[in-house]
Amino acid sequence: MKHLDLSIEILNTILDNDISFADALRNKFQSNLEIRPLRAEVAGLVGCEIRHHLLFTYLTKNLENFTVADKRVLALGLANDYFYRHFSREEMDAAVKEKLGEEKYAEAAPLYEVVGKPDEFIPVSIPRNSNTYLSLRYNTPEWLLKIFQHFGYGTTYKTLRAFSKPHVATLRATSAVKEGELGPDFVPTLTEGVYAYKGKIAVRKIPSYREGRIFDERIGVKFLIESHKIEDPATLLLYNGEDKTDWEREVLETYGSSIDLNLACPDIDKKLSVTRAIRAKGLHNVNFYSAPEPMHMDASVTRPCELVICAPKSTNFNDIPTAPDFILHFNKDSMDALFASQKEALEGCAKYVAANGTLIYAIHTLSKKEGQLTISNFLHTHEEFTLDEERQILPFEKEGVALYYAVLRKGEKQLTLGTPLQSLSSLAANSSAPSASAETLK
Repeated sequence: MKHLDLSIEILNTILDNDISFADALRNKFQSNLEIRPLRAEVAGLVGCEIRHHLLFTYLTKNLENFTVADKRVLALGLANDYFYRHFSREEMDAAVKEKLGEEKYAEAAPLYEVVGKPDEFIPVSIPRNSNTYLSLRYNTPEWLLKIFQHFGYGTTYKTLRAFSKPHVATLRATSAVKEGELGPDFVPTLTEGVYAYKGKIAVRKIPSYREGRIFDERIGVKFLIESHKIEDPATLLLYNGEDKTDWEREVLETYGSSIDLNLACPDIDKKLSVTRAIRAKGLHNVNFYSAPEPMHMDASVTRPCELVICAPKSTNFNDIPTAPDFILHFNKDSMDALFASQKEALEGCAKYVAANGTLIYAIHTLSKKEGQLTISNFLHTHEEFTLDEERQILPFEKEGVALYYAVLRKGEKQLTLGTPLQSLSSLAANSSAPSASAETLK
């Protein structure tokens, strides 16, 4: 079965060579026209196995006569029979049996007996309220569950469900988009100018996307930038440590030529779409520059800024629904270094806030260390700043993302510090509230 052969090859590449799901598919299919028609179904099967990789690893771990290669073949077969179901069970099972042999296939028989019984995919011996069950059910390692559980069990469960739903792309329409141009595949969201894309054609193939007249944007980004908009005369500094460009693109769309804009990121060569947008709009008020070390931007920022937005690189678990292998390749041992870089970015950005100006720290996370504790530590060493507002947006809320933000005000003299979030659990219980001010959290 050609589909299974290709799926095995691609899965091995991903697991053995630390190659991303997208790159493994591209490397295999891009230059081979003969097999390209099989790409969609192979991607679906491999993606299904990866999205349930913890479950299949658990189910096959005690098969004594199976090699690692055998277990991967079996996992792909089970992925089709349990979840994907694009190939007939008879065809897939026959292909798996051919590769494993009669004896090994018979050893795996108990796993096939529960096909069509989703309540039994996870052994009944595992308590349904345990972290092990949640880990297997939602393909989430237990160390990550512990991060989510700062919000309590109920919020953790809703977060896992939100991350397990099929991803719906949200796209921002620029002022260059004509009325009625986007068509019925673009469904308006509750946020003006942002659309949910429900079409079957890949977004990147749509002319308005290729031309930069619409772009990927997480709804929380537009909400935050619009709700803290400043007016001329003023200068804005944005530092975006993420590879995604929605922060820069939204700032350009929101402000245009109305105020002076400083846009900083670690590497502008990775953000050609931002450069193209600046040119397309004919903007001469934008200073777009590389800042690999956000502590040292003196040569690029010539005056204090009324608004500074610090959006450093984050754990960004929002990518779980969009990248099947996100968890598979995520290196939790690198998180401490990441947290240190976030602290450095905040320290660097704070240097450029004008007196009576605003500093916004915004980070795509559900981690207490990245959000609340970073701000709490910052306030204890920067008495010139006060906490005006903060909020943890959860992925099942209307914004559809995990996003923590804090709004800090810089005074001309020492002021009484605001109080950071005291209890993530209590915040989750009141997550329908639009925001949480420092005063209401005392």
